[in-house]
Amino acid sequence: MAIGGYKHIAERPVDPVGLPANSGNTYYNTANNYDCAIAGLPFFLGISKEHPYKRETAQYRKQQIDQQKEPGEQTLTGWWLRSQSSFHYGAGIRYEEPVEGETVGYRFNKSAGVDVFNIGRVTLLPDVAKNTSITVSSGVTPIMVGGTDANGVDLYLTATGSTLQLTTTSGTSTLTWGGSTSILALAQDGANYYVLAAAGVYKGPLTGATSGTLIFTNPSFLGTVTTGVLGWVKQRLIAGIQNGLFEINSIVSVNVATTYVDGAFNANITTASNHNFVVGSEVTLSGVGSPYNGTFTVTSVPSQTKFTFFVNNAAVSTNASATGTVQLASNNNLPIYVHPNPSWKWSAVCEGPNNIYVSGYAGSYSSIFRLALDTTTGNIPLLTRSLEAAIMPTGEQIYCMGAYLGKFIVLGTNKGIRIGTIDTSGFVSNGYITYGPLIVITNGYDPASGTVLSGYACRSLTFNDRYAYVTISDYIDNGDGTYSSGLIKIDLSRDFGTLQMGWATHLRVPSIAEAVAVCVMGQTNQLVIGVKGTGVYQQTTTLVNNGYLQTGQIRYFTLEDKHFELVKLRETLPLKGKLKLSSVLSTGSVTDIITVDNTFDFTQDVSGLDQTADLEPQESIALKFTLYSASGQQVGQEDSFNGYQLKALPAVHRERIYTLPLLNFDFEGDKYNMTTGYEGRAMDRLTALETVESNGDVIILQDFTNNESIRGVIESLSFSRETPPERRFTGFGGIITVQFRTVV
Repeated sequence: MAIGGYKHIAERPVDPVGLPANSGNTYYNTANNYDCAIAGLPFFLGISKEHPYKRETAQYRKQQIDQQKEPGEQTLTGWWLRSQSSFHYGAGIRYEEPVEGETVGYRFNKSAGVDVFNIGRVTLLPDVAKNTSITVSSGVTPIMVGGTDANGVDLYLTATGSTLQLTTTSGTSTLTWGGSTSILALAQDGANYYVLAAAGVYKGPLTGATSGTLIFTNPSFLGTVTTGVLGWVKQRLIAGIQNGLFEINSIVSVNVATTYVDGAFNANITTASNHNFVVGSEVTLSGVGSPYNGTFTVTSVPSQTKFTFFVNNAAVSTNASATGTVQLASNNNLPIYVHPNPSWKWSAVCEGPNNIYVSGYAGSYSSIFRLALDTTTGNIPLLTRSLEAAIMPTGEQIYCMGAYLGKFIVLGTNKGIRIGTIDTSGFVSNGYITYGPLIVITNGYDPASGTVLSGYACRSLTFNDRYAYVTISDYIDNGDGTYSSGLIKIDLSRDFGTLQMGWATHLRVPSIAEAVAVCVMGQTNQLVIGVKGTGVYQQTTTLVNNGYLQTGQIRYFTLEDKHFELVKLRETLPLKGKLKLSSVLSTGSVTDIITVDNTFDFTQDVSGLDQTADLEPQESIALKFTLYSASGQQVGQEDSFNGYQLKALPAVHRERIYTLPLLNFDFEGDKYNMTTGYEGRAMDRLTALETVESNGDVIILQDFTNNESIRGVIESLSFSRETPPERRFTGFGGIITVQFRTVV
């Protein structure tokens, strides 16, 4: 540009005349035939042995150090691995992501017909069979309670309408319980059963040896009795009838030992054995003599062998050898508590360490009340106000409730299942309940399936060992597009979060009708399920025909597509039945891969996962394992599926690195010997290219030698000066080496 310190007209005009046009980041060759352009800046290629033009694949796999509990799971070199060796923390996850917590590696999405709670083993569940001796008419809700009678016989009682039936291993018989109207509630104390009906509460022996008799008459202020619940807790029978709460005591005759009337007209009675009276009890004395014979209201209970009532009589001296008897009157109906809302319905009774709990609801309001025990006499005092231990969210109603080990409370509601804990830490907070989130959702958004559910309420529960069993209706996905009713099994010894316990579906009944009752048949561990308008189903010793387990969607904690290639199955041999492997896309589409039997070599990998979606790579995939039983296969002969290992490779579009040697001199010539340039041009272009690199934006690389146009970013840039300065020229020039990374 400058010669001898002066600008010469013969040089400067040569540069702009016939220059190629520049439009944004795109360059168009006109007069000079450049080899390439970067972000609209044209260059000639300076390819040589020392400065080659290169194209290579950019690194696409991240190197990681594996610090997870499953060896090899997080090493993204070679195969990408995901495996599970146990499923004992239950169902409910949508994605199989170990980063979400240590227990996620032992959970899955959903299942049906399989037991997952033995570590390292998935086995088929027992089947159920309908008790054909019990008829449940359309619209009738069966009520059930299990137990063992005085002779050690395991049994369960079923109430259907006005009929009460006793079922043992010997068969089913009908009991005469003492009434003829519809049975509203059942309970048992290990020796006797209790029935709530419109007239009152009836009592009879579990053996069925004699008929039941009325032991409590429903008070008239309740009106026509249509709802109620019974519970045998802390050696007491608690009844929630309409909106009233009562303690029901048996009418047992007790001998009178001593009597006297004090100056305040209080008759003080001592009994020869423990009585069952509380403050407010109506008692009848006979054969004692004046002024004691008659029916009176108990005003004080100093101990279980003493009680007091008021008589309108002068003082009578002590009779240390009194005779006669005393017993509860038939109209012993003074309530413990009456809820102020006449529409209130009591739904469940259970016990805690220091309290008795009763749940109920009215409209959108539901809560749990606690009845504190009198620490001096052990009696339940007459309550003058409500003592709420927990209040449910608006719109959520408690239908069933049960306590476990004096610590946990399981709640079945119209929204699903919750777990709570009982506070025993101090005097002020003692007895209050803290509950966690819904672990099973039947109404509302279900994160495990990603759908909004509008199903049935959970209406009944029972306990056996460390497990809780809760009825569920039209909820169990059979894996073939159909649904069943049955049970949810909760392992109360395994938590995966605050008040969140491992759970999975359990026994299924061949119906989507509402499952409304569940009990355990004595000490047999056999579960019995009552289905509204359908029947009663008992657990059998034969395995179900098939069951399955489906993992969460596996995506290796990245949204990039993958090629899911191989699966290794883990099975305890010999395999009596069959095992089928299927793949499940995030859309729910299922593709069966292979069905194996005992002849299969379980040491080899199963291929064929890439059959899914016509060989297209996927962001995620789930695996479904279906177990099939052999003909007549029995409990104790279960096949054991132990786990799997999945292998995949990343399917990301490969990025390329272009290494371009670019000539950068003040004056340059193209292949047609057309010269272009000016003094200082090399520095100007280097500065312009460095500015483009600094911005880090996506630009266009044009290679005119092969008509290629590529989007990408400048990964690196280096300049090697190859000309010395001269007296007349700066001599600034050399080779620019650009590493250009494509983006996709």
